[in-house]
Amino acid sequence: MRRRVALATAVLTALFLAPVASVRADLPVPVVLIPGWHGDPASFDHMIPALQGAGLSVLDFDATRPGPQAMAYAPTSDGQHIPDVAAKVVRPAIEAALARAGYPASSAVDVVGYSMGGLVARYLIEEAGWASRVGTVVMLGTPNHGTIAAWVPGTIGGFGRWNATGGDMRPGSPFLRSLGTAEPAGERYVAIGGAPPWLPFRYDGLVPSESPFLTGDEHYLVPVHHGALPRDPQAIGLITSAFGYQPPDLPPGDGADLSGAATIRLEYAEIAGDHDRWTDDENRFAISVDPDGGGDGFVRLGEIAYERDAPFTQHWGDAGPTVGPVQLPGTSPRIDVRIDVTEKDPWARQVVSTAVFRDVMFSDDLDGMDYYEAVVPLSGNRRDVFRISLNGVTSHR
Repeated sequence: MRRRVALATAVLTALFLAPVASVRADLPVPVVLIPGWHGDPASFDHMIPALQGAGLSVLDFDATRPGPQAMAYAPTSDGQHIPDVAAKVVRPAIEAALARAGYPASSAVDVVGYSMGGLVARYLIEEAGWASRVGTVVMLGTPNHGTIAAWVPGTIGGFGRWNATGGDMRPGSPFLRSLGTAEPAGERYVAIGGAPPWLPFRYDGLVPSESPFLTGDEHYLVPVHHGALPRDPQAIGLITSAFGYQPPDLPPGDGADLSGAATIRLEYAEIAGDHDRWTDDENRFAISVDPDGGGDGFVRLGEIAYERDAPFTQHWGDAGPTVGPVQLPGTSPRIDVRIDVTEKDPWARQVVSTAVFRDVMFSDDLDGMDYYEAVVPLSGNRRDVFRISLNGVTSHR
């Protein structure tokens, strides 16, 4: 029997506004919304009802207004950099909002960081001791690799107390160098970049489309500009999926921990469109694995090259190309697999699709019948589809 895992953007319908909960011991993990440069909470006004409609709890930062409100923040003096704002402004605001909602000040949170807000979240996690209390971090249009637009406040000025934080987002700034460009071990980062088709050079209008991406993270592109990211239905669907995911119950007999040298076979690829119309494209499928599941530490296995211009459908089946092996630790019955599809353009390679297969379990694809499927929704009701199989492992029973 074929077992399939589908990764699809949920249909977003705001069914109801979650009521304000009284103080309880079982309060859900709240989602903290951190705006971008200039700290405007209104950027999340479209997202909040959608998150609530998906059953998520949004932390309220303004008790004077009805319904949960995102955070507003600003530097308190000239010359404050992102670390100062994160530690002296944003962290106390989160702790105060937790206390008002009945949470202990040290409660765990999930985070959506829009633009510079993602860098604020990274600093709290990676430099300010919050690594153990933040679950999933989603970064929308965050310039983890910098943006040239930041040269204006960083060199010319004119933005008052925000000049220093703007300069921190320049490519190669001391702040960005201190954070690095890799997801820390044990953390789960989901990065979403904007790539409107009407803008050249893979830019979202303010930040390079792939600037949010970090080595080891889970990342996606959606076809909208920078300002539209917090209200884009596809981006919001990815966010609700990231926060709302719960591992399914193990089927009978599948609870054995996986061990041995695992390989991943690409059995099927359906690419919906040509992302660069001016070149004959070599598509590449970079495959990574999180050996113990949880999506918190992907290890790159290898890359499969396929010389064919999209759109195309290729069904390799049991004769498909493989990557690996990777040694599974024998501590989990699940692994996660990620495929990053890139396409050649005149200047470099560009990410065109990312598929994540969660909870891949023991399958032993000896007859070519067992596979896992991931569907990546695209604009215009299109989709990319991938199928993989897990081979070469054994299990402890």
